[in-house]
Amino acid sequence: MRIAVLASHEGSTLQAVIDACSEQKIDATVALVISNNSSSGALRRAALANVQHQHISSKTHGDDNGADNAMLKACLDQQIDLILLLGYMKKLGPQTLAAFGGKILNTHPAPVSYTHLTLPTICSV
Repeated sequence: MRIAVLASHEGSTLQAVIDACSEQKIDATVALVISNNSSSGALRRAALANVQHQHISSKTHGDDNGADNAMLKACLDQQIDLILLLGYMKKLGPQTLAAFGGKILNTHPAPVSYTHLTLPTICSV
């Protein structure tokens, strides 16, 4: 299984997933890390683990629609099977949601009004 991780900050949960994959506790590969924050620890951790990573935001791609298009393209290009929202503090765009419906897990217990949908929550790896 190929996983994309979306994270906005330090990436400590991302690191746990990377470690669990490398130790074969999870039968998956972290194939892509996306952050809306160019200085996030998640991007630094991805680089150290040799994981493809990108800063995608409305600032880098013009607006929310441009960021949604870029995120969807990045996930499709990397043949992502599952998206993990590990402290990702932005709403996902409608195109990414439509393409990955039922294949998104959120570890941040954000209210439904924040995410505009109900996502299953995982507590730990």
